[in-house]
Amino acid sequence: MKFSRILNLFALSVLLSACSYTSRLERGIYQGTQATHKIPARVLLVADRITQQQFIFKDYHEKSSVHSYKIDLTDGSLVAAADALHTFFEKVEVDTSSRISSYDYWAQLDYQVSNQRMDSTESVQWLGYSQIPVLQTRVTITLFKSSGEVIFTGYAERSNRVELNNQTAVAQRLETSGTTALLPLTAPFYTQTMGDSLRYTLSRDLNECLQEIMQSLQAAWDNL
Repeated sequence: MKFSRILNLFALSVLLSACSYTSRLERGIYQGTQATHKIPARVLLVADRITQQQFIFKDYHEKSSVHSYKIDLTDGSLVAAADALHTFFEKVEVDTSSRISSYDYWAQLDYQVSNQRMDSTESVQWLGYSQIPVLQTRVTITLFKSSGEVIFTGYAERSNRVELNNQTAVAQRLETSGTTALLPLTAPFYTQTMGDSLRYTLSRDLNECLQEIMQSLQAAWDNL
């Protein structure tokens, strides 16, 4: 009996550790086109005024299986925003706001993601077969003169279901229809594939928002 209890505790600890997904947005997210003639200016994208550093998400299944996801947003989003601005300006760097006076312009990124059903950085969603989470992405880039005067504010948002790849769809079916005894096998597979799907959706929506903002900037520049 004691040995069986130890095995159960060990299996539970393995399951809990395997049901946590930790990752970060990759660099190279932005896929917009370069401007024909770039503006000959130096732009600083400030790195020390981040609105949301992480996206934290949890989901629960009928078999008492809990999955948690933590995706770091800071580095990937800053690099994506810098890449977007660099399609329009000759030189863009990411650094602290203490260096603002050394640049022609400086920019601030406001990037926030939440589950649409809960306006929070920690989203809790009960997942069934047809209940796919909906992510709300809001992106604002504000461009300033070195003096602090605002010369442009661009905003874009997306509200989309998490795009599940084929592996995630299969894993979700196994997770919701399987038995408790199979959770040590199905839960880690589901957590990994769902985490990858979350990260893909975040990256895709951020890229689309940044492209929309850059189109607005290019259209508005001649009137600034």
